[in-house]
Amino acid sequence: MSSRIKKLQLLGLFAAGTVLGALSVSGQQSEQTKFLTDAIRGDIAEVQLGELAQKQGQSQEVRHYGDMLSKDHTKALKKASELAKQLGVPAPSEPSAQQQRQYEALAKLSGTEFDTTFMSQMVRGHQEAIAKYSAEAQAGSSSEVTALAKETLPTLKMHLEHAQSIQKAASSSTHYGRGSGDHPSGSSSSDVPRPPGSSESGGAQGSGSSER
Repeated sequence: MSSRIKKLQLLGLFAAGTVLGALSVSGQQSEQTKFLTDAIRGDIAEVQLGELAQKQGQSQEVRHYGDMLSKDHTKALKKASELAKQLGVPAPSEPSAQQQRQYEALAKLSGTEFDTTFMSQMVRGHQEAIAKYSAEAQAGSSSEVTALAKETLPTLKMHLEHAQSIQKAASSSTHYGRGSGDHPSGSSSSDVPRPPGSSESGGAQGSGSSER
C-alpha cells in the first residue's frame, strides 16, 4: 500500500513539473510575442512620424531627421516582420492607439511648435525604446528575438544622439534652424511662431514616439 502511495506521489510531482514547465514556455512565448508586436508597432509609428516631419518640419535639420527616421525604421520593420512570420507571431499592421493619438496631435502643429514638440518626442521615445531593447538583448527568452534587439540597439542610440544634438543646437542658437534657409518664401523671421520666453523664433526641439 505504501509503495503504491509513493508511486502516486512521484507521478503527481512529475505531472506538476510538466505543467510548470509548460507554463514557463508559454510565458516566454508570450513575452516574445509582446516584444515583437510592440517593436513592429513602434517601427510603423516611427516611419509615419518621419514622413510627417519631412512634410511639416520647419528646419532643415528636422526634415533631414525625419528622412533618416523613416528610412531606418522601414528597414527595422522589414526585419521584425520577417522574424514574426518565421516564429508564427501575428504582425500588427498599424501603430498602437497611443501612438496614433501622438501622431494626430503632432499633425495639427506647424512651424517652430512642430519642430520643438517632434524632437522632444523623439528624445523621450528613443530613451524608452532603448531601455526596452536593452532589457530584451540582455535577458530575452528567444535567441532570434534577442539577436534582433541587439542588432537594432545601435540604430536607436544613434537616433537618440542625433535628436539630442539637434535640441542642443536649437537651444544654443538665437534663431531655430538659422542659416539653413528654412523660412517660407517671402516670409521674415517675424512671421515665424515664437516659443514662450524667446525674443526670436526657434526654441528647443523635442521628443519622440516608439522604437516601438
